[in-house]
Amino acid sequence: MHLRASVAAILILTVPAAHAAQTMAAPEIHEAFAGITLDGIYNDGTFFSETYFEDGTIRYHDASGADSGEWSVRGDKFCTFYEGQQGACFFVIREGRNCFVFFEPVRGPGDTIVPRESWTSRGWNKQNEATCIKPPEAVI
Repeated sequence: MHLRASVAAILILTVPAAHAAQTMAAPEIHEAFAGITLDGIYNDGTFFSETYFEDGTIRYHDASGADSGEWSVRGDKFCTFYEGQQGACFFVIREGRNCFVFFEPVRGPGDTIVPRESWTSRGWNKQNEATCIKPPEAVI
């Protein structure tokens, strides 16, 4: 009995910290993002703000400018595609009540699709207090 508990503990400790939490499923993603404005930061420190309208359209802006496009949920991934810039789909992991961490999908063991080790961006619903490790320091 103790051996099983020890093995389970070892397995839990060897999961990368970035992915220790569960990725959000399609219904959770849609419910979390439909109709909100997400303020966020890319892993390079660039701030952004993006509104996900109920009709599936997006309004994005950062210090470099603004863009429009569409958002959707495909499988269990959150997707954003824009008129003037590249878009993509991401795994989403929730950290606390109001922090969403986005990970690019990559090929993993056995040719599975898994979240990349490092996060792409981190964001929070603008109308509520952020629970991310590093909340916003700039307003766009």
